[in-house]
Amino acid sequence: MNPHLSEGQIADWAAGERDPEIDQHVRGCAVCAAELEQIGQAFSLFRESGKRWSEHWYAVAPVRGAQAGSKLALAGAVAALVVAAVLLSRAPAPSGPQEEPFVAIPYVVPPAPYERTAVVRMVIPVAALPSAGITIQMADVSGTVPADVLVGQDGRALAIRLVRDSNFNF
Repeated sequence: MNPHLSEGQIADWAAGERDPEIDQHVRGCAVCAAELEQIGQAFSLFRESGKRWSEHWYAVAPVRGAQAGSKLALAGAVAALVVAAVLLSRAPAPSGPQEEPFVAIPYVVPPAPYERTAVVRMVIPVAALPSAGITIQMADVSGTVPADVLVGQDGRALAIRLVRDSNFNF
């Protein structure tokens, strides 16, 4: 046999695979016995630290759970009070003219969630509105109308909203 155990033999011994030949060598070799003793102590410390960690968190968990429950109840009460305050202090909806919602332009891919958009005020030819899905009743369809256009970061028009004007109805 070699003068000392190989790393593989030491690993096998530490894993619990005991060979009578290795046991005999360990009894006669102080260097290998010290190496195996050192590895055994390291594993023992590791097991002990895991046990202490586990015992600590099992002992602390019920206390934290009770504190978390009371904190959760307090947070819920505060949230309910904030919601109630907002609802009670909310101004009534204005009775004046409301802005129309944007109308998506057909056959245009919607913007990605990370894409920047901007609203641009433009004057749009009335004849171009049907292609955007908007119909209006005007005597003169050769004119223009003011509109807010939602534009993607690549410059393509995504949606349109007409701006109220006394000259036309929509």
